Amino acid sequence: MENKQDNNSKDLAGAIEVMAYGYNVVVLINGIDIGIKGGKSESKRLFGTDHSMVSELPEDMKNLACLKMGANEIRVDYQEFQEVDSPPSPLTIELRSEQQFGTDEYLFHFREEPDENYESKSITKSFDT
Repeated sequence: MENKQDNNSKDLAGAIEVMAYGYNVVVLINGIDIGIKGGKSESKRLFGTDHSMVSELPEDMKNLACLKMGANEIRVDYQEFQEVDSPPSPLTIELRSEQQFGTDEYLFHFREEPDENYESKSITKSFDT
């Protein structure tokens, strides 16, 4: 009999969307920097650590295989910077599992309005897959 958890972990996938106009941002999932830099809108497709597609990913994208079954941790380091040509925008981060695509459900959701104090900030949260 096949272990259902092992089968699910090979199919574990999701996506992160970051709206970070006016912010420098670094996102770590389970301690892995997934390559978000901020200053723009970015999205990344994420995979389980043993997803069937991991072997096909180019070396510079292997960091996207960062999700694990069960408990996960996301850390967001961010700093607002002053943009000359546009009004301040909120920082928004949404992480969804593949099953949550097209819904209003999230594994992780964060939104912060600009406060124009330009200090470095960090948040760490847990989420389950």
